[in-house]
Amino acid sequence: MNTVLDEVTSETVDAAHIRRRVEDWEDRLNGLFALIGEWLPEGWEARRGAPVVMHEELMRKFGVAAKRIPTLEIHGRAGHVARLEPRALWIIGGNGRVDLKHDGQRYLIVDLAENFEAPDWKVASAGRRCEREAFTRDWLRRVVR
Repeated sequence: MNTVLDEVTSETVDAAHIRRRVEDWEDRLNGLFALIGEWLPEGWEARRGAPVVMHEELMRKFGVAAKRIPTLEIHGRAGHVARLEPRALWIIGGNGRVDLKHDGQRYLIVDLAENFEAPDWKVASAGRRCEREAFTRDWLRRVVR
């Protein structure tokens, strides 16, 4: 089962599979947040923010308990700069989405990798969702400067 479409239309999906996907999502988020922490300029800091509750439709359908998942706040020399918040794991055309909010702007960070593969993070502004580019250190520094 490689794609979200395969997953949501499969007759073989069960609660164990859904729990495994949720654990994988949390692992990918932790990896993304760690990477962001490494990319920040000297004097900047990435801090865990208040967690959000994840309880998506497939979790409810298969009786998988809600899960608190991490958020991330980026702080620069002048204080709070940006917030990253996971929005959904099961999305059309991707393998999870994280929203980055900064200075009145919203960016969508989407993992385009297949299920259980290494992440392939891409980003686009909320107003131009189809104009994705690689989520890189340079992109992040350009946006949160």
